[in-house]
Amino acid sequence: MDVENEDSTDGQLDEIKRLIKERQKIAAIKLLREQTGRGLKEAKDLVEQIEAKMVADGELDKASSVGCSGMILLGAAVLGAGTAAWLFA
Repeated sequence: MDVENEDSTDGQLDEIKRLIKERQKIAAIKLLREQTGRGLKEAKDLVEQIEAKMVADGELDKASSVGCSGMILLGAAVLGAGTAAWLFA
């Protein structure tokens, strides 16, 4: 499977893209590893390349590619701001 040669796969890429759209990147990496026998880092890098290409092609909204870490950082920022306001009030 190659990002540049998407036509070489028979539905595998569509399934990986579906998982990426559903914010299931870990499942996409696992599926890619099972289908190709690639290592973890190589599969992760390839899934991230597919995701970036989807964003560039307009198939995926950038906001939807923000994962758990983005939401955790947002929550921490809100919580920190609230705590600071409470302490200095």
